[in-house]
Amino acid sequence: MVPQQARPRCARRTRYDQSGADDTPDWVTWNGYAGQYKTHPLTANPGQTVRFWVVDAGPSLSTEFHVVGTVLSRAWLNADLVDEPQHLIQTAVVPAGGGGVFDVKIDKSGIYPFVSHSFASVQLGEVGLLNVGHVAGTMSH
Repeated sequence: MVPQQARPRCARRTRYDQSGADDTPDWVTWNGYAGQYKTHPLTANPGQTVRFWVVDAGPSLSTEFHVVGTVLSRAWLNADLVDEPQHLIQTAVVPAGGGGVFDVKIDKSGIYPFVSHSFASVQLGEVGLLNVGHVAGTMSH
């Protein structure tokens, strides 16, 4: 059952390759803008459930969704909201062209990066921050 109190957030992973010469993207983004959630973090209150709807727009690289400093409280792989979710997982694979729904509930104030665990993508812009408790600063993990 999908809890009603979860605060929804959408994160669509997109890769951009300007040259078309190989399969290495020039940048990788959440919702079309590299680093936008680093500059303008998502926010939540301590103890609040935050839901990430993650879609990997592809075309060929998968996303290994991970929130640094916590676990995914509930994870519906392949966006399968009919069956029971997995619980307390570190990283969830979202295949190219696929999706997933992930809840996190963080009790401690801080700044929590969300990334693809393919850390090369972080350097290309696929990093966002979840600011829990409206703390100052840019990174605490």
